Formats: sequence, structure tokens, C-alpha cells
Amino acid sequence: MRIVLSSLVIAAACGGAVGACSGGDGNPGFGGDDGGGGGSGSGGSSGGSGGSSGGSGSSSGGSASGSSSGGHGSSSGGSSGSSSGGGSCVTNTGPISGSVGASGGSISRLVFGVVGDTRPPNEDDVSGYPTSVITKIYQDIEALSPKPPLVVGTGDYQFSSTSSNSQATQQIDMYMQARGAYTGAFFPAMGNHECGVASGCSTSDNCNCVAGQGGTNTANLQAFLSGMMAPISQSKPYYSINVNAMDNSWTAKFVVTAANAWDSTQQSWLQTTLAQKTTYTFVVRHEPSDSSTPPPGVAGIDALLTQNPYTLLLTGHNHNYGHWTSYLGTPACGSNCPPASREVVIGNGGAPLSSTKYDYGYAVFAQRCDGAIVADEYDYMTGATDSYFHFVITPDGTLTK
Repeated sequence: MRIVLSSLVIAAACGGAVGACSGGDGNPGFGGDDGGGGGSGSGGSSGGSGGSSGGSGSSSGGSASGSSSGGHGSSSGGSSGSSSGGGSCVTNTGPISGSVGASGGSISRLVFGVVGDTRPPNEDDVSGYPTSVITKIYQDIEALSPKPPLVVGTGDYQFSSTSSNSQATQQIDMYMQARGAYTGAFFPAMGNHECGVASGCSTSDNCNCVAGQGGTNTANLQAFLSGMMAPISQSKPYYSINVNAMDNSWTAKFVVTAANAWDSTQQSWLQTTLAQKTTYTFVVRHEPSDSSTPPPGVAGIDALLTQNPYTLLLTGHNHNYGHWTSYLGTPACGSNCPPASREVVIGNGGAPLSSTKYDYGYAVFAQRCDGAIVADEYDYMTGATDSYFHFVITPDGTLTK
């Protein structure tokens, strides 16, 4: 849990923190716990160090769905619209050119969705799998204008035992069938339930599915690797995808980590990957920094984030959503933590919600004409956005308006 602070205002003059608007097509003008209620090239470097706080205490905060303003495809404060070479920078709603596939791609403007935590309420609960919720979420994303060319998953697509009668493969297949309502690229992160309660673990929350610890042969992990990693030509639960501007005006990488499969090999890979300069760096991890029973990878990943530039850390695990500027309690990283303002939780994709304040939904992150990223949370039934979640962040991770 974290402290919720005030919401940001979206409108900002072009020529602000990241660069002047280029006009035209909207390209920028620069080079907890498991949450739960139920159940048993170019472009410049992404900026300053991960340890910089940026935003100085202002945040959008996560709130109840329903305190939204604006309908489907619009955000509070008027983030929708078309960009221009003068006046306010707003999110361009025109079509996006180019494409993103399993190995990345090139597009005219950076827009992506995030969906997280879609497991059923109980272990091996196929009858309770939230297929209808997941399907509706992906139908909504497919219908957005513009449609995001890619979606990132923050983990927990199953709640399966690791025994011989595990339903892991069945649940992963159910997710992939439901997510088929969306025709864009999908890049999933591993959650704690993709590890499961492996050998020597008392809970899946802090279990580590690597050789010598929880083991690499749990049914949960194997189902994830074969059902979700193999379709995007990945053999490990951590990987990086590059998405760049068609005109080479910006570069972006999505660094998908696996905190429940943490070892020295992943640590070395992550350090090398984060050091590669891109305009935007989005790190994806299942558990937030302040999870109550984190696996070893949370502190390990956080340590590297304090040493490298990045834009946002996208997480799930808590069955809600939010963006805050302060941690409540001491995260696993102790006193040397990445700033909370550069972490977002999206965990309301179908798993039992942590509170009746929230509803199921997804988030969309859209590049503005000055290069800043506009973030909004959408209700899956009404299409309304939550003004308390809404925020804007620059490529170097600084909150802006």
C-alpha cells in the first residue's frame, strides 16, 4: 500500500520539459501483497539517474473507478485530441502507422496498453477463471482509437497448483484465447503464480523458480514458457523488446523482468540491457517495490534501477491500480529505492479486486506531441477514465503537466 496524493493537471504548453512540439503527426521534436479479495536510432538517452525523485511530491494517485471524467477514449483534463505545433500539447488521436510484432517494431507514435492480474479466485479454479472480464478488456483495447499497437501484461495469468494434476496449461490457454480479442502484439511478464509454490517455498509470493531454489520445472512455469513465451520466440521469462519511431526521432525499450526467477544471469542481463541508451525505458515487473513478501528479484531489480535511467516501472500483483509518490513502510530496497513516482500498479485485469473502490480495467500510455507520456486508467465496462490516476511523465521519469 502507498500514500495517495493530489492529481496532476494535463494541459501543458509545447516547448516544455522535453522539447518543442513538431506538429503534424504528433512525433516529438527531439533526437503488497498478492492483493486479493477472495479465495483460498537514435533518440537521446532516457535521462537522469533512476535515483532522481522528479515530480517533487505531486502525483496522480490511484482511486476508485467511477470518479472518472470523460468517456471511452478520452481522459480527464482533455488529453484526447489532435496535436498541433502551438498551444497546448495533447494526445494525438489519429491513426498510428507502422507495426509491432514479436521482435519489436517501428511505429509513428508510442501508445501501449497494460493489463495485469487475471487469475481466478482459487487454486485450480477453472470454473472461476475470469474469461469474460479478460475478453471484454481486450475487446475494449481493440476498439480504442487509435488502437495501441502493443499490450504489456504484468503477470498472474493463472492460479494453479504445482502438483501432477495442475491446471496451469489449461489456464494459460484460457487467457491466450481471451486475449485473442485484441489483434496487436502482447508481451507478458512472469508473476508469482507463474512460479507457484515450488519446492522449498511456503508461498508463491516470495518463491524463486530457479535452479537450486524453487526449481525450474514447476508446471506453472513450464506452462507460462510454452504458452506465452514461445509465441514471441522467447525461451526465458525475462527479455527486452525495442520499439522505435518510424522517422528515428525516438527509441523505446520494454524491459520485461522476472522477480520470481532471479539469479546472477538475469542480473547481468538486466544491467547490460538497462545501460543501452533509449529515449524511453519501460521496465515491467510483477511485484511493486513495497510488496509485503517480495521474492529476491524485487530488491535486485530496484538496486539496478537506482543506477540506470528509465521512464517508468510497470507492476501489478496488488489487485487494484494506482500511481503514488510515497511508499508506506519500508520496501525491500530499504533506503536506496527508486522513486515511487516512477512506479505504477496495474493489477485489476480480472483477479479478485482488493477493494470495492476499484473496478476491472486496463491502462493506456500515450506519447504526447512534446514527447511526454500521458497515462490513463480505463473502466472496462464504461470506458471512463479515472481522473485520480491520470498523470503525465517525461522520458526521463519526471512528472509534468
